Amino acid sequence: MHLQTIASAIVAVAASMAAAAPLEPPQGQIYLGAWYDRNLTDTPSAVNARIGYKPLSFFQTDIDFSGTEKPWTAPSLTDQFLQQLQDTKTDAFAMLTLYPFQGYDKITDAQIADMGVRLNKLANAGRPVFLRFASEMNGSWFSYGQDPIGFLAAWRRCITAWRKALGANVNKVAFVWSPNSGNGYPFPANTFSINTTSTDPKVIANLKALDTNGDGKLDGTDDPYIPYYPGDDYVDWVGISIYHYGTEYDGRYSGWVDNSIPEPDKFEKYLNGYPPQGRYFGYAPLYTYFSSSTGVKDASGAVVSAGNKPMIISETAATYHFAWLNKTGKPTEKPAEPVTPLQIKEAWWNSFMNKAFLSKYPQIKAISTFEFIKEEEATWRDFTTFGAAPNPLVGSNLTVQNGLVVAGISADLRNMPFIAFANVTGTAAVSPSPTKSDASAVALVGAIAVASLFLSL
Repeated sequence: MHLQTIASAIVAVAASMAAAAPLEPPQGQIYLGAWYDRNLTDTPSAVNARIGYKPLSFFQTDIDFSGTEKPWTAPSLTDQFLQQLQDTKTDAFAMLTLYPFQGYDKITDAQIADMGVRLNKLANAGRPVFLRFASEMNGSWFSYGQDPIGFLAAWRRCITAWRKALGANVNKVAFVWSPNSGNGYPFPANTFSINTTSTDPKVIANLKALDTNGDGKLDGTDDPYIPYYPGDDYVDWVGISIYHYGTEYDGRYSGWVDNSIPEPDKFEKYLNGYPPQGRYFGYAPLYTYFSSSTGVKDASGAVVSAGNKPMIISETAATYHFAWLNKTGKPTEKPAEPVTPLQIKEAWWNSFMNKAFLSKYPQIKAISTFEFIKEEEATWRDFTTFGAAPNPLVGSNLTVQNGLVVAGISADLRNMPFIAFANVTGTAAVSPSPTKSDASAVALVGAIAVASLFLSL
């Protein structure tokens, strides 16, 4: 009996290994990457240098599939992206977020074929790829959003074609299905919110698909994920976007404006829903649905997913509102507040980048931070964790604060043995980063960054 038990365990382990998805890290480890601001001249090498510890596992950039809606992110930019990855002198791999801004029905066979060539070029250059197509498709802020019928058809069409085009490289590209977290769903009154009173047959069909509880209306009690899932056979990894914007949406400004330290369990509640406060955190458990062994069925009892998919946190950040929006000039800097960017951001990353959390959610295998400073709603927001690219709209105070944040994450990474960093393959120089307690060094970092900013203008 004892030998039979051992044999069964060996078979189970072997089956698990055989079923591993493309790009899964070694057992007990996760990949850490960054979506860097290429448009503001940031580079993967610069991000690694600011961290000053070990090089990140992967880097993310975005591509406009049409090549015309946002030409500065056209597919041809994958060549620049590849070169920037090569410049790191590491084996870091790529993550491409591919936006079908032109609409699903306008995607051509030629565009699909061209992207297949580009994926093979990255793979042949030693850069495996996470490909996140039509991300946040359940949201209402992208032109392709809230069209589950169109999304499912386009996803299956594209992924089938790309797998065929990849041939021997098929296991070097992982296709990531990545909705937005369900808090706030169905995100009404946005630019691309679905029209619930439309008489268009296509819209009516989509509304029927989205009405998952069959009560004849679309609201927060409908499932934000199931209508958009293309099926286990078409998905390698599951992803999600999760952010901390503040404590409370402020109706006076029609947005989030407060700087607050996130609650320790906020990330977890966004990840897996929290029905007692579903309007705030969402109702549906994404992780349980697609990454646990539980899986999920639809209202008819049909299996949607068997679960056990590896998960990537495709985008995450805790924002710091550093200035009021000013459309006519530079941002109006907010007065100093008792809560610092480091306190906000460190509380956020430590709430999920820790051994206990990752043991509870073992299928989380990768995390990508969102490294941008941007205007949204009523404020300018600093989403960065690894320091900002030179930005003429950022004042010297925030630059110094950014230095403190980078020093904080650099110090904390030293106590995260579960992260699988990239391997160094060349002689790229990585400057040391100051410790959290070295205030004078941080100030110097900030001063250098300010000087670099003005030299770059």
